[in-house]
Amino acid sequence: MTQTPTIDKEIRGHRIVFRAWTYGEKQDALRKSTTFKQVDDMLEPDIDPWTLNDNMLIRCITEWDLKDEATGQPLPITVEAIRNIRPPELVEEMIAFAQTINGVSVTLKKK
Repeated sequence: MTQTPTIDKEIRGHRIVFRAWTYGEKQDALRKSTTFKQVDDMLEPDIDPWTLNDNMLIRCITEWDLKDEATGQPLPITVEAIRNIRPPELVEEMIAFAQTINGVSVTLKKK
């Protein structure tokens, strides 16, 4: 198996290292982001875009220099950590970059 290339990116003064996700990681993120609702006699998938973005990020970020504001310790790359990052625009820019390197389509972004 070959090593996936990484991309160093500076976002709002922070160094973040990204890589493209694998097919399996994409499927896992989609599974964790999808619920099903009954419509007539069929089940229709309903994708939560916020959950999908959070799960995409934790699979695509390999390292970062973000630290816990209270302790100064490095933040783990987890969904919980991502949801507590300030300012939110930092996460939004990370999501936009991750979507670009992963070829997330406009259709999927809108869902």
